[in-house]
Amino acid sequence: MAAYVCVEDYEKYALEHLPPSVRDYYKSGAGEQYSVKWNREAFRNYRIRPRFLRDVSRRDISTTVLGHKVSMPLGVAPTAMQRMAHPDGECANARGK
Repeated sequence: MAAYVCVEDYEKYALEHLPPSVRDYYKSGAGEQYSVKWNREAFRNYRIRPRFLRDVSRRDISTTVLGHKVSMPLGVAPTAMQRMAHPDGECANARGK
């Protein structure tokens, strides 16, 4: 499996493998597509702050969310029509497939 480093890597893979009608649905947003624009801008504003002169031999980005440990602080908001991308739809997303 290829290494995906950023959101654009996942998007590129999906756009290359999904049928055109599904690809077009996922690329779009409602109305003037403001939420698509705002979400992209929000992701561009995230910055990784390197730590200098620190022991990085044991890295851990896990955190606790609502009392549950998660390995990486990244979540997926509820979305519709996930079955277009995977036969199990929302269930596959919940399982991390």
